[in-house]
Amino acid sequence: MQYLNLKLKIGGMVTRLHEYEGAMAEKQAKVDELSEKLAQKTEELARSMRRLKELEKNFKKSDNFAKIVASTDNTAVPTAELKQKLEEYITKIDHCIDQLRNP
Repeated sequence: MQYLNLKLKIGGMVTRLHEYEGAMAEKQAKVDELSEKLAQKTEELARSMRRLKELEKNFKKSDNFAKIVASTDNTAVPTAELKQKLEEYITKIDHCIDQLRNP
């Protein structure tokens, strides 16, 4: 009688062990999936940060451009030189717009 009780208890414990192992496998698969998503989001964040730095850099250039134009109002800077600078900035702005369109 006591042997049967022990055998039943051990059988129940083995059953629970298998259930827990299955649950652990499911949880591990979820952890792996979430780890992969985290790695993707981390890479996406790094790309966004690089892009932000580039955009800030370009914004500073445009700010400098406004200062150049303001300072050339009262000076004798040749128009051709100013036109060349304008074309350079327009090219850079176009490049930035293309980058924003194609993430």
